[in-house]
Amino acid sequence: TPNTVVMGFYDEMESKDFLSEPDQIPSKRKLIQRIRPQHGTTNRAFLDKLIPLSESHRPDARISVDNYIGLVRDVIALRKNLCILRNFHELKRPNFGSGNQIQYIDVWPLPHNFNSTHIEDDTTSMFLLQLSCILHVVGDWGSTRLRVLATTPSTALGMAEKDQLEEILRILRIDADVSTVPLPTQLSAHTMTEGERYNTFNQLMRKHSTNTIVTFLYLPRPPLDEADNGRYLENLSCLSEGLPPCLLVSGLSKVTTSEL
Repeated sequence: TPNTVVMGFYDEMESKDFLSEPDQIPSKRKLIQRIRPQHGTTNRAFLDKLIPLSESHRPDARISVDNYIGLVRDVIALRKNLCILRNFHELKRPNFGSGNQIQYIDVWPLPHNFNSTHIEDDTTSMFLLQLSCILHVVGDWGSTRLRVLATTPSTALGMAEKDQLEEILRILRIDADVSTVPLPTQLSAHTMTEGERYNTFNQLMRKHSTNTIVTFLYLPRPPLDEADNGRYLENLSCLSEGLPPCLLVSGLSKVTTSEL
């Protein structure tokens, strides 16, 4: 949508030429067919001119960490929805030959403070649900299951939150499984550093991502102080390290309604 900005993740990964392998990404087949000559091979020079590869893996070609986090901060200040994509070079289309093994699109509507999930008045959580639902109804992705994982500090609270979340999904007419995931007790410890908290939650998500194709996550707000930019990027890296292809999302515009 015009109100949404999509960015790549700031890391050391070399740019990949997905357009030279169109069969891996079905949505690009029509584009490739239009720019291929009649003899069936890709016009490399034309393709490079049309969509040039970034050389962001080269140290002298990359923007600085401060500039990158500055972009994140500016997008949010402009009241735009933001998606930061990581690990999408590992994206695989849903596998129909997986037998009885269910493949998932996961949504973790986790607020920044790592407390239990309360999403009914939260714009980012609603945006996470909207994006994941759109993906789920497109083409081959309909063979997957949409799964919302609600974190909870206790089993008793988890049942109440599961019921609440299922009611929200019913009102929004989103067909999804709901699972409650108890938060590790150490997350409540005041002695844990911020980095340790992100690492603990990363391990929790990885534990529940065995059959996950894409993960939608809450994007923590960037720091106000530029001196904290490096630590913020380290936390984002820690949060998303080793996960399936994931989107870190910040939603600032209302995207759902139950008035229809």
